[in-house]
Amino acid sequence: MKKWLFILVGILLSHTLLAQKIKFQRVCNGGNNNLLSWVIVPNGCAIVSTLSVFARDGASLPYTKIDSLINPSNKSYIHLNSNVPSSKPWQYFLQIKIFCGGPDTLDFNSDTLNIDDIKPDSTILDSVSVDPITGVVYLAWTSNKTPDFSSYYLYNYDRADPRLIENYKDTFYTDLTPINPRSKSLSYDITSSDSCDNRRDYGNYKHQTIWLRSSVDTCLQKITLNWSPYIGWPVGQYEIYRSENGGAFNLIETLSSSTFSYNDNAIINSTIYSYFIRARKASGGSSSSSNSTAPILSGKSNNPKGTKISYVSTIGKNEIEISINRNPFSGYSSIDLLKNQIGSSPVVVNTFNNSESLYLDFNVNETQSYQYQLLSKNVCGIITDTSLISNNIVLSLKRSSAENALEWTRYFTWNNGVKEYVIYRASGNNIQEATNFTVYHNALKDTFYRDNTIDAPVNCYYILANELATNYTSKSNIVCYIKEGNVYYPNALTRFGTNTRFSFIGEGIDLSQSSIQIYNRWGMLEYSKDDISAGWMGINNNGEMVPSGVYFFMAQILVGNEKIQLNGNITVIQ
Repeated sequence: MKKWLFILVGILLSHTLLAQKIKFQRVCNGGNNNLLSWVIVPNGCAIVSTLSVFARDGASLPYTKIDSLINPSNKSYIHLNSNVPSSKPWQYFLQIKIFCGGPDTLDFNSDTLNIDDIKPDSTILDSVSVDPITGVVYLAWTSNKTPDFSSYYLYNYDRADPRLIENYKDTFYTDLTPINPRSKSLSYDITSSDSCDNRRDYGNYKHQTIWLRSSVDTCLQKITLNWSPYIGWPVGQYEIYRSENGGAFNLIETLSSSTFSYNDNAIINSTIYSYFIRARKASGGSSSSSNSTAPILSGKSNNPKGTKISYVSTIGKNEIEISINRNPFSGYSSIDLLKNQIGSSPVVVNTFNNSESLYLDFNVNETQSYQYQLLSKNVCGIITDTSLISNNIVLSLKRSSAENALEWTRYFTWNNGVKEYVIYRASGNNIQEATNFTVYHNALKDTFYRDNTIDAPVNCYYILANELATNYTSKSNIVCYIKEGNVYYPNALTRFGTNTRFSFIGEGIDLSQSSIQIYNRWGMLEYSKDDISAGWMGINNNGEMVPSGVYFFMAQILVGNEKIQLNGNITVIQ
């Protein structure tokens, strides 16, 4: 009896020891494969076989041995293709054969484990705060108490890659290189993972920093603060801190949670001010600081200074374009553009507001010189800056012997001076052809030139001034020398054949600036047209072909700089 009692006690003791032999820790879903992990707990028992893995993919199915050749000293096992083609509800246990000093070796089975797909508890940020002195961002949170917790993942949504840091263990993080907190409100979040890398969803508990901006009104002697609300927890109040002349920040005002602006009227002339905002959590315990403002010097208006006319350029027939350049560090209420001719008083022709920088002056004669100047007003409406005077380039042409004498007004008050004047020339048999402008001569410092290489009936010119050290240019008006000659035209028009178009030819004519009226033999107007470059094809004003017969025309043809009247007959033949 004692012998059997001893054997029974030995078996129970052996099983007690066996229970410490292997600890099955977890089964992780690794996509196509499942990953099993365990630890061996040393004791007096000896492992006398390899480790076997049993599994089933449904609670109602029997367990099947899937591998029996695993070295017990391993700590993990990959069940290959266990989730191909889709995930299954796998259950596993481990088995080893051990000897613990009794009469027999025994099989020991571990606990049965399912796939671990339980996510850890959520981790929520306690606060996100900007250091108003250094600009770094501090994040803090309470440690995750989930038993299988592994690590934290931090995110900042203002970066192209929002992952801030991964596999982080601490409960405090300093973002030493954040996006500039003076440029926007910064958004952060956190999630946690377990040993199977199951992660809690993130994005529902974002925290956003307070973004503080400031502006100074030198007219009213006040500084206005505006800030974005703290996002992350309910705010109980906002506190405003102010520094004077680089000293310590002191609390100057406490405001409600629904207030996002403040006017500081208690400022002193010639004093440097900086501010930051602190949000207090409604339930207490947490706070968050904003960025600090850039130092503001009171009593010193950022008055307009150095406002420039970028260029004055002729861009079309009797059309001048003026471009201006603001000083980005100045405060403007408006900029007036003055214009005058020599001997006349300046008048305001335009007021630039907001970000406008171009003005087209149509009230000009391109052969006359005009002067332009800018008057800049500060935020108080007071003129504090006057630009240099700038002018358009006026080009003139005189025919002398066998050359064209070009002269132009000097372009003055470039901000950097004129690098060179460039002459562009176009040639052709008539005005319509003289449009292919190319550089004829450059590197000129003078304002006159003699062109004695004239080999076409029409030669047109314009001047382009290039500014030193910039890409700014100024263009003059266009002038042309037109060699005048006889004007010819056909006396018949056929519906079919070679002479299907009635038009005028001759040296120096400009058909685009010419016109014609055509009458039938009873004196009724059949056709009238300005710009007769396309010619007449025997169609009346209604778009219908006119009958055969003789028609009378009156044409006003521009030849050179004068219009001549031509009258005659044209016969339309079927």
